[in-house]
Amino acid sequence: MRIIGPPSASLATVIGRINARVNVHPRFVAEMVNPLWNAATRYGIDAVGMIAQSAKETGFGNFGGNVRPEFFNTAGIKIRYQNLFPGITDGDKPLAHSMFANWDVGAEAHAQHLRAYTGWPVQGLVVDPRYVYVKTELKLENFEDLGGRWAPSLSYGIELAALARALQ
Repeated sequence: MRIIGPPSASLATVIGRINARVNVHPRFVAEMVNPLWNAATRYGIDAVGMIAQSAKETGFGNFGGNVRPEFFNTAGIKIRYQNLFPGITDGDKPLAHSMFANWDVGAEAHAQHLRAYTGWPVQGLVVDPRYVYVKTELKLENFEDLGGRWAPSLSYGIELAALARALQ
C-alpha cells in the first residue's frame, strides 16, 4: 500500500469501519480522525494508511503505552534530542515522546514524518521534531516498508498495511 497518494477509501467508509470495531476510544473518531485525514491529504499521503498507523500507534485512541493522550502525538514520534536527560528522555519512557499543542499539530507532525520517510520534502514550517533525523536516502514507497524503520518490529509495516486494508 503506497504512502504517497490520494485516500484509498472515503472518510465515511473509514469512520464506518472504525465504528464497527470494538475497543475504539471515542476520542479517536471524535477528535483525531479529522485532523489526521486533513493533514494526510494536505501532504499527499494516503489518509487511510495514516489513520491506520495512528490507530496502531495509539491503540485506536486508548493510549495504553507510554504516549499519553495529552501529548496529542498521533504516531508515537520521539523527541528531537534523545538522551537529553538520561533515564527520562531515552528509550520508551513517556518523556522520550514528543508533545504537541493539539491534534491538528500532532497530525501535521505525523504527516511530515511520513513525508521524510518517503524522501519527499516538506514546504513551510516543519513541526515534526525528528524530520531532520530521518535518513532521506530511505525513500520508502509503501507502508509495508516501515517495518524495522519506523518501529523496530520487522512485521510493523505488514501489520499496518493489513489494518489499513481493513479500514478501506
